[in-house]
Amino acid sequence: MKQGDWTGIEGIPTQDMAMWESMGPISDRSQDHPGSSDLAVAQFRRMMVAAAQKMQDGGPALGTTDPHTPHAELASFEGVVPKTTDWRELGIASNKKVEA
Repeated sequence: MKQGDWTGIEGIPTQDMAMWESMGPISDRSQDHPGSSDLAVAQFRRMMVAAAQKMQDGGPALGTTDPHTPHAELASFEGVVPKTTDWRELGIASNKKVEA
């Protein structure tokens, strides 16, 4: 932790997995003050619930209708980049290396 890893868990993806697997029961978050990344997670969760409800009502499963992105083309990015960097430029398909 002296070197900047405050959780004691090496790597952001591993930290995320630890939180997903140990979240426990749903908590009352009505008094929280979420940051911008928290808002993105909340919106994603709302989208997933809506997609599950749509499928339960007989609609298509998420990702099975057009526009459809093949799984082989999906990619993620982990890193620290300047605020001026356009996040859409960080995909593996573009093969761009970002210098921080």
